[in-house]
Amino acid sequence: MGAMTLRNLEADVVEKLRRRARSEGRSLNSLICEILTREANEEARRERMRAQRPRVDALREAIRRRYGKGTPSEKLVREDRRR
Repeated sequence: MGAMTLRNLEADVVEKLRRRARSEGRSLNSLICEILTREANEEARRERMRAQRPRVDALREAIRRRYGKGTPSEKLVREDRRR
C-alpha cells in the first residue's frame, strides 16, 4: 500500500469528510481511501470506454451504410400508439 499526504485542502471540505466518516462510524482515512479508489476505478472505466469509441463509431457507420439512416424511434413509437 502506498501513502500520501494531502495539503491545501479547504477546511470546510475536511470538516465535511470528518462528519461523513463519523456518521458512517469509520475513520477519515478509510473514507478517503474508499473515495479515491472508487474514483480511480471510475477513471479506468472511462478510459476503456474512450478506447472503444472508434470501434463503436465504425460499427455505427457500417450499419448506416448497409441499412440506411433508419427511422427515428419517436416516430415508430407514435405510429405504434396510433394502432
